[in-house]
Amino acid sequence: MNINLVYIYPKIIEINNEIHLLRIIDQKLKESLVLYCIKEDNVYKISSINTMVGEVKYLINYNDENDLRKLVNNIKSKEKNIKELNNLEKIEKYILKTIKY
Repeated sequence: MNINLVYIYPKIIEINNEIHLLRIIDQKLKESLVLYCIKEDNVYKISSINTMVGEVKYLINYNDENDLRKLVNNIKSKEKNIKELNNLEKIEKYILKTIKY
């Protein structure tokens, strides 16, 4: 498979108000989809970056750090499905559907 998931959170917590949650890497294309958040006034603003197109998308706000764990665990539970998609565009759409707006 070309797709790897690297879970960064909770190993590395916060650097300069940013928390990187996970990275989904397409080994063949050498591109990735990064989920991260910016902490402002105890609000966690979740966004994604698609390195293939350089696009940043705002996804959702969380008021509790426990919601970050839930998000990462939710994606972990779907890792097999994500890897089977084997395409960053399809994976990005799948992740967006997974996250409740």
